[in-house]
Amino acid sequence: MKSNIRISIVGAGRVANILGKAWSHAGVEIVEIYSRNSDKANKLAEILKAKVATDIGNMATNIDAVAVLVSDDAIEAVATRLPKEVARFHSSGITDEAVMGGENGVLWPIKSLNEESATDSLSGVPFGVNANTDSLKTILENLVLAVDGSSFDAPKEVRSKVHLAAVFTDNFANHCLALSQQILEESGLPPDLMKPLAEGMARGANKGTSYSRQTGVALRRDIGSQEKHLLLLSHFNDAESLTDFYKYLSKHISDNHET
Repeated sequence: MKSNIRISIVGAGRVANILGKAWSHAGVEIVEIYSRNSDKANKLAEILKAKVATDIGNMATNIDAVAVLVSDDAIEAVATRLPKEVARFHSSGITDEAVMGGENGVLWPIKSLNEESATDSLSGVPFGVNANTDSLKTILENLVLAVDGSSFDAPKEVRSKVHLAAVFTDNFANHCLALSQQILEESGLPPDLMKPLAEGMARGANKGTSYSRQTGVALRRDIGSQEKHLLLLSHFNDAESLTDFYKYLSKHISDNHET
């Protein structure tokens, strides 16, 4: 399907690759790619059938917007070097789009864009959208529609809270799952033993019932079982931090639930 949207991309890393390919596949024209890493820029430009820009200050302006898909810390420095007349947007959940100056906005996918998910469809993924002009907001909403996503209004005050919730939902929960897999691996056990538990946790998240479905020794204040767990943890790699982490989470659970 051909889209009438024309954008350029600054950045050639993981996010630029995933979003760029999704937009290109949806018919969005990618006009130029700019990156400090010329090898990555050339590779992505070839895939997206785009030109390689060698000077960010002279990038094409006869487009709808420039997607600034770089690390959060680099957004301001990079975006302020763009031609003043071109609209620009980033994909960060926590960075204020106003730091980019000019006509600016944000299009933030609530999805971990990692190597494992690189080929996943973006269909149904919610995108937080905001812009300081109606015209740019419409462009961003159309970019979401192009990949069959859904958009919601996300001014910085809303977006920062959603981003915080996302850190607990994905980053922290995933870290706990990684620790679980480490324990199983060091015990010579397969990771799929936890599959029913992980799927149940996901169902609770989807239904909004995570608090009420909490179970376990911390909830029951089963001190004897917790002491046995701590003894087991003392034999694993990184035992001290694991036991501290276990104690902290257990206390937080018991403090936040009535028996």
